Amino acid sequence: MAFAGLKKQMNKTQQYLSEKIGGKEGSKVDEEFIELERQVDATAKCMENLNTKVMEFLQPNPVTRAKLASYSTYSKVRGTNSDMQYPQVERQLGELLVRQSEEIGNHSCYAKAASELGDGFMRLADIKDSLDCDIKQNFIDPTDQTIKADYKDNVLVHRKKMNSRRLDYDYKISQHEKGKVTNDELYTAEDKFNESLQSADVGMKKFVQNEEEHIHQLMAFVGFLKDYHQSSLSILDEVHSNLQSAAHEASSRPKSDVRPIARVSSVQQRTNNISISGPSDMKLMSPQSGAPPPGPPPPKPASMSSKTPSAKVLFDFDAENLTELDLKENDIVILTKKIDENWYEGEINGRKGYFPVNYVEVINPL
Repeated sequence: MAFAGLKKQMNKTQQYLSEKIGGKEGSKVDEEFIELERQVDATAKCMENLNTKVMEFLQPNPVTRAKLASYSTYSKVRGTNSDMQYPQVERQLGELLVRQSEEIGNHSCYAKAASELGDGFMRLADIKDSLDCDIKQNFIDPTDQTIKADYKDNVLVHRKKMNSRRLDYDYKISQHEKGKVTNDELYTAEDKFNESLQSADVGMKKFVQNEEEHIHQLMAFVGFLKDYHQSSLSILDEVHSNLQSAAHEASSRPKSDVRPIARVSSVQQRTNNISISGPSDMKLMSPQSGAPPPGPPPPKPASMSSKTPSAKVLFDFDAENLTELDLKENDIVILTKKIDENWYEGEINGRKGYFPVNYVEVINPL
């Protein structure tokens, strides 16, 4: 029996080579069968490719996707449940926002807004996980089952058997012409070929007639996407409303003084260069002497021509020591020297001293 099977297989191989290399024609099927084959193959290919792309849509990272697939296979072998989930980008972003808002502190309106947005992203991640699970269970798995049961295990099996029996039938036709095969053997081979041809034809027609079921699978996929986007929109509307409330709260808070401050390092440097607290000064200010003796009369205000270096004061500036010059908004101060990129020396109403560069707008440069 084993030898007979091997001989039969060698006869089929001989027929196959004679067709592919020698150009010998075999038995043909009709055009309707060929068109049905094309349609079924194209449909099955579309379904397979769609499943692949949907998985990439749900889980974009190929490395993580491969790890999850391996973990799922390992869990099935062990008979345990796979509770490993895809790390959604929305969850990573939400965790980042919540963590950073805690570092800023609850006193900040921006921190509250960032925390609210982070919670929103976490909720988006949760419904994304639900979408992943629903599509796998109700679209990808049923489609895979359809491809396996109706196409691979049915249509392809019958077509493979049909092609094998056709080779056997065509070989026996050639041998019958040489008188090496009896009529009964030829008729038996023909009957088997026709049987497989009809089985393949029926299987393909049933696959095509199940279009309604295939369309319902697509409708389920769209329905899950629709529910996901509607839930996402509801969450985003709620987050947007809360952010508007945070913005209103921030705008209603009293504003603190945003006047620029002087650079301490420059003040300290000038203070070291200019002595303002010698022994004679301390003696003049001693409590035993009462009020300090009158100083020299103040100098007369300097006359200012149209070309005199000057600047207009933009902000009030309160001097913190005797080397600095008090300024009032809209005063005109005479510029006498630029100490560095941060400080001017100037004169106003007979008083001289230093003041910050960014407190004035130069009218006539030095």
